[in-house]
Amino acid sequence: MSVSKQLSIATVLGLGLASLLLGDAPSSTARQASPVAPAGPVELVRARPVSKTALLPDPPPQSAPPAAKNSAPASILQVVARRSRGRPQQEGESGAFGKAGAAATVEKTPVAPADPKTAAPQAEPPAPDVWSDAEIIAALRDCLKRLVPLGAEIEIAPPVRQEQCGAPAPVVLKRIGSGAIRVEFLPAPVLNCAMVASLHAWVEKTLQPAAQELLGSPVARIRNASGYSCRNRVGTVFHSDRLSEHALANAIDISGFVTADGRTVDVLNKWGPTARDLREQQERAAEAAAEAKEAARQAEREAAEAARAVAQAARGEKREQAKAEAARKKKEAGRKREEADRMEAERRKSLLQTAELRKLGRASDAKAIPVTGPSGKDEDRKLAEAAFLRRLHRGACGTFGTVLGPDANEAHRNHFHFDLAARKRNAFCE
Repeated sequence: MSVSKQLSIATVLGLGLASLLLGDAPSSTARQASPVAPAGPVELVRARPVSKTALLPDPPPQSAPPAAKNSAPASILQVVARRSRGRPQQEGESGAFGKAGAAATVEKTPVAPADPKTAAPQAEPPAPDVWSDAEIIAALRDCLKRLVPLGAEIEIAPPVRQEQCGAPAPVVLKRIGSGAIRVEFLPAPVLNCAMVASLHAWVEKTLQPAAQELLGSPVARIRNASGYSCRNRVGTVFHSDRLSEHALANAIDISGFVTADGRTVDVLNKWGPTARDLREQQERAAEAAAEAKEAARQAEREAAEAARAVAQAARGEKREQAKAEAARKKKEAGRKREEADRMEAERRKSLLQTAELRKLGRASDAKAIPVTGPSGKDEDRKLAEAAFLRRLHRGACGTFGTVLGPDANEAHRNHFHFDLAARKRNAFCE
């Protein structure tokens, strides 16, 4: 069996435990030299089949008595959970995964029971700033269940908790996919395991088939713009005070793709006109066409008056002047009529372009789009790349809870946003 097909469960968790142990037990010399000892690197080890049930016994009840000295050691998941939870963090320390300091110790003082009639309502206790053992173990179990069959190349990241932000078992995603070409993420995003599994499905079902069909080459690299980030939503006037899915490691922003033959298809430059651009273009074209029509009608009225003046003019020099003026007016009316017709053609072309762009991304229209390589015609290449990006956007709507692209708003003009926000019905797709 190929070692790239599955993760070695025991090895990955063991490495995660080793990194935590190394991060918590620096030498005395290292403690004197630096206030914060960096955690040891976590290396990725490819998979070999291991029984999941043998490694994942149910955690003992909290009320159970402590084990005897000669009892069997705790499971790997429980050890990882306890060591991860107990890692202290120096005051003012921050990192790529946010700040997750150890919970402060508060001395408890017995308080006499208060009269329920006169006692003021007590505020709810603040949420803990660390994940519990049960939460970490449950998240690790979910990761194993989702990622072992996929063979994703990941690194175990420390649990992160920063007020309402964080995730109990985040991972750093390196590569994903199957077959000869595995897709690399640069830079590697920090995500939860559900997002990694959904990205794998999108890569297999949408990304690679669209790349082969429209570009003639598979995608080898995805340009990541953002993974975990403790912040609120951006780019919308509605619910901007709500926590972003990025704050839960439940979202990713993608700015572009690199094919195996070296082409770059970035969202900003290859998407083509957005719906906003097309609306503005149509409005400008309609205004210009209306102005040109009115100018042509005015010129035609002036030409008709000049023709009548010729009939009324006396013979001689005045009549010849009237004829010359009528001829000039007629020529001017003809020129403005041509301009009006051209403006109307531009308006209709804008409407047709909008209709054609709306079709792009649909599988039923793929045969009408030529497959282009690096040396293809410029117009054909632009059409194929725009169709490729729209196919990716449309295909993501069946995999993720939220899909936003350049047509959503100006903040997403240069990237795709995918997340797994829970939806009552269908995905929110713009």
